[in-house]
Amino acid sequence: MAQRPKQIEPKREESVIDSDFIETIISRSEPLEDQEDLRRFLKNVLLFIRRVDGFDLTEKEKAYPPHSQFTHLTFRKGQSTAEGLKYRLRTINRYQITNAQRIINIIASTAVSSPKERITPRQIHLIEELHKNPLLTQFELAKRLSTTSQMIRKELTHLRQHFSMAVINNLDYNKFRLNLFEIDFRTKSLDASEELEMYYRRTPPLFLRRINFDHNYRDGFFHYLIPDQPAGRRMFAERVKWLDSNFLQDSSTFRIRSFRIDISFKNYNTPTGTWMLNADTFSVGMLQFLAHQERSHLPPREKIFTEPIHFDRIDYIIASTPYVFGEKQYIEFCQKVLEQHGYPLSKKTIWNRVKKLQRMDVLYPSVWYDTPDLEELVKFSIECTPNARDSIHRIISILPYTYSVRTDVGMTFTFHRPSRCSSITGLLVQAFEQIEGVSNIRIFRYEPTFSPQLFTQTAHRWDESRQRWLLQKGDI
Repeated sequence: MAQRPKQIEPKREESVIDSDFIETIISRSEPLEDQEDLRRFLKNVLLFIRRVDGFDLTEKEKAYPPHSQFTHLTFRKGQSTAEGLKYRLRTINRYQITNAQRIINIIASTAVSSPKERITPRQIHLIEELHKNPLLTQFELAKRLSTTSQMIRKELTHLRQHFSMAVINNLDYNKFRLNLFEIDFRTKSLDASEELEMYYRRTPPLFLRRINFDHNYRDGFFHYLIPDQPAGRRMFAERVKWLDSNFLQDSSTFRIRSFRIDISFKNYNTPTGTWMLNADTFSVGMLQFLAHQERSHLPPREKIFTEPIHFDRIDYIIASTPYVFGEKQYIEFCQKVLEQHGYPLSKKTIWNRVKKLQRMDVLYPSVWYDTPDLEELVKFSIECTPNARDSIHRIISILPYTYSVRTDVGMTFTFHRPSRCSSITGLLVQAFEQIEGVSNIRIFRYEPTFSPQLFTQTAHRWDESRQRWLLQKGDI
């Protein structure tokens, strides 16, 4: 009988939490008059950890004075809680956090999520491998994680069901002679916002990709796909002028040139299932350090939009069909969409087309995941120089998942803000403002509002023989 491969979890360096470790933190703390209070607090934490780890406490240790914000005698006993405390202590030591009250706040706020809401180390390793190469087969993933294909299949099912994990197709629009534009705006009033949304719901332009409003319902942004030909550019300029005249107080329009995807679990505590991204842990100074020194441990997934290709409607429909995880399911889904557009093709023919588009760098797959406490979408639109953009990318590499794009005037990026880390948005703003070359920052907090058209519906406007888009009034 074949031996089952030994399962290997990713190795992570860990410091031993003992009295010397605690004293190192205390010796750096300030102000000096708070050190004794901090010592009593951290001594309680250490005794709790020792108790959970199975050490018998002496009578003297049991009688140690409790602290009002933490006592090893009453705090909920559990290995997950103890591991969460260790993680926070190592984070404090790593970033040399010195303010005594801040240290106490970090420890006292230890939270533990439901076991079903936690991503395990092996699942993190699986997501990271898919981030590097989203088209790995289950067999290849099993080999890289030193486990079985059956276990990989089980883990993928769990990640899809509980963490919305998927491999999605990102598209190089330029290949299809389409330029992606964004319009950031602020409406004249709440009434103007309502009128604007109702207008687009009644008569959605064919080449409008989406419109999103901030929670305040005044700020928002459009994404438009504009055919790269004189008529398309003229119609888009007229549309922007019409929007400014009727609905918008101010707006800025720019073309998106590339996109990149970063993921990071560096600040995810697996035993407790929580993200360490709150104000007590991260300071503007530490974010500035990241801007100049530290990079993500995973390379970004980056795609620069390139030159157009010769294509037909079938290529376009396949490329714009949302990816369904698993090659077999994806081909079957493409087959259904093509049939709806009047192109009944065999799975083999579709598969050959898919491989052709991948070779031509049209399709750019990436992995997506979510966790239950990533509750709010936050989008930054920043005007900045290329050097400033590089610094910003290094900072945001600590965030759980970011989708960023390069524009004519700087960059935008979207990330999911963890529920217990509401202060991270303000800290990011402060850090960005201190970077030389940053001139303007706009923030949008939103839920996906309105995506009027399936991308495939524009296929019938492509003239295959002339290789150009057939535009009509109202398309943009």
